[in-house]
Amino acid sequence: MLGLSTCCRSGIVKDGDELLETLQELGTEYFELDYRIPESLFLKIKPKFKSKNIKIVSIHNFFPYPEEYPHLKPSGDLFLLSSLDKEERERAIKYTVKTIQTAHDLECPAVVLHLGKVEMNSYYKEFCRYFDSSLINSPEMDSFLTRVGEKRQLKFQPFLDSVFFSLDKLNQEAEKRNVCLGVENRYYFHEIPNFREIGMILQKFAGGKIFYWHDVGHAHVHDMLRIHSHQELLETYSPYTLGFHLHDANGYKDHKVPGKGEVDFYWLRKYIKDEAVKVLEIHPQASLEEIQQGFSFLRDLGYE
Repeated sequence: MLGLSTCCRSGIVKDGDELLETLQELGTEYFELDYRIPESLFLKIKPKFKSKNIKIVSIHNFFPYPEEYPHLKPSGDLFLLSSLDKEERERAIKYTVKTIQTAHDLECPAVVLHLGKVEMNSYYKEFCRYFDSSLINSPEMDSFLTRVGEKRQLKFQPFLDSVFFSLDKLNQEAEKRNVCLGVENRYYFHEIPNFREIGMILQKFAGGKIFYWHDVGHAHVHDMLRIHSHQELLETYSPYTLGFHLHDANGYKDHKVPGKGEVDFYWLRKYIKDEAVKVLEIHPQASLEEIQQGFSFLRDLGYE
């Protein structure tokens, strides 16, 4: 099974019928619903899933986008499960519970979660500057990595504690609804979880409904920026992986069509269990033909 995230079109196609028709042209009947779809649009397209043979295999939190917050940009980080502010954390839990309930209603097995961040500088511009200047393996970069790593280590614990508090409540809801939660590896250095925190979360909720969700492009970017090894991430956590976001990357630019970048998808395949949810998560700049080519590329490698 290879699915497709609606993110490839949900931000540019606002009519429900047109969105469904467009998605059905892309070579799959399996989809992940993404957080850009507002509740009003979801209520229009939901009754048509069955008649159009559309199967929802995963949902990306927060879904559907709550239209009572029109001033906020739709995002997987709309509210932070890591927040030290009680009101924001409770909003994050409330709307994640709604996502879980939606998944249950659609008989969808998986919800993908962003957990938030450590409140500190992301140092993204600095990482990119070292990469663009071909200094990524320099002594200067070594010193930079040590310095920012120490800063993150000093600050992370209260934010991770908030994540644990949030996940404890969400795990209870997920168990009640029989929906699995996938904790996604993130793009920016300061986001939660990093490599070590993934293990801490999996250990704390072992036996529950919380698993790891591997975003291939994010992992490649972290490898390129020397934040963490893609191979070690897979070797350590692939046994606990609920699903994969499949997209290609060049350097620190991700969400490209598989086969159009640097990711070795032949090498990656051995880490993916047959039962794992596999979803192409491609930016909206890709054409329909390019997305279809991405499916063909992965199928030729045995992904389906």
